Amino acid sequence: MNKKDLYISLALNLINFIAVIICTIFTFKYGIEEIRMFTVESNIMCGIVAGIMVVFEVLIVLKKKEKLPKWLLTLKMVINTSVLLTFLVVALFLGFVAIAEGYSYFILFRGTNIFFHFLTPVIAVVSFVLFEKTDEIKFKYTFFNLIHMGLYTIFYVLNVKLELTFNEAIGRYDWYYFFASGNDFISALIILAGIGFTYGIGFLMWFFNKKLFIKQNLLGKWYSHIYNLLL
Repeated sequence: MNKKDLYISLALNLINFIAVIICTIFTFKYGIEEIRMFTVESNIMCGIVAGIMVVFEVLIVLKKKEKLPKWLLTLKMVINTSVLLTFLVVALFLGFVAIAEGYSYFILFRGTNIFFHFLTPVIAVVSFVLFEKTDEIKFKYTFFNLIHMGLYTIFYVLNVKLELTFNEAIGRYDWYYFFASGNDFISALIILAGIGFTYGIGFLMWFFNKKLFIKQNLLGKWYSHIYNLLL
């Protein structure tokens, strides 16, 4: 990680950390139950990880550390997958649901949601892919990207099913429309597709991070070789 990448990554992580703190405070004004939303959970975790990244990057600047630890970079990848999933679900699905319900597509990008649904995910992914390039995260760790989505899916399904059993008020709890069809088989297919989609975006993020790392190092060796020949 060169100095330029380090400073840009530090700035982006600091922006995300501060933005998530402010947006979370405003979000919880509507009630602590907002934590049940995947968007809120993933963004809070993204902010926490960004804050940890800032601490370690400052230590690197102060020469107290040599590089970012592998566990932290892996954690950043995992959490980035969650916030990227949030952004894509809103942009490719929920935005159009809003239109179908008579609202503007951009209603989900107003207020704090401009950060939670767009800026936070974009900044997090850009910082990881372009400026936190590493070859230390092995392919097998890409499966960790399913942890948050998997646990949330269990919570979501149980929450919907219990509420349907006792109150038959499924619409209030099925806020992502997993069970809108009324057919459990179709709902299962939707969930499996969501898991596959989640893994796919996490894998692509890992792949481009790794590819840019390799490219950067190959170019570095090439420039170094030319420099030595000239001298």
